[in-house]
Amino acid sequence: MLTFIFIMISGNFNSQEVKNYGFENLPEKLDKPILIYMKTDWCSICKIQNYQIEKDLELKNLMEEKVYFITFNTEKYKDQIKFFGKNYSYISNGNSGIHELAVELSSDKKPVYPGWILIDQEGIVLFRNEGLVDNVILKLLMGNL
Repeated sequence: MLTFIFIMISGNFNSQEVKNYGFENLPEKLDKPILIYMKTDWCSICKIQNYQIEKDLELKNLMEEKVYFITFNTEKYKDQIKFFGKNYSYISNGNSGIHELAVELSSDKKPVYPGWILIDQEGIVLFRNEGLVDNVILKLLMGNL
């Protein structure tokens, strides 16, 4: 009962957390596409994007059902990533750095945040967007999968 009261007070009763996969826990055999959301801690537009996603239950349900959703903080994720048979590492630049996979996934090899990449089961990029994406676009995109 106390847990229910706490959930009601905290305002999370209608909120659903999207299952957020990591690169390390993607299944060996993919049965749906991968949607990667690239962000950084300093990106103010990323905070707006996060808020838009968080308040949209329909979008979160589609993300849960239609894709393997990965939130990729490109400057914090320092582990090596094996992605479609290739290994990617963190590139340190003194006190900061960026993950090599973020550079690889970005157009012109220059990440823009937020970045969205939809990749099919064979590793082919189906959609790429650099900057804020309206939830309607994300819903249409996943509705067509």
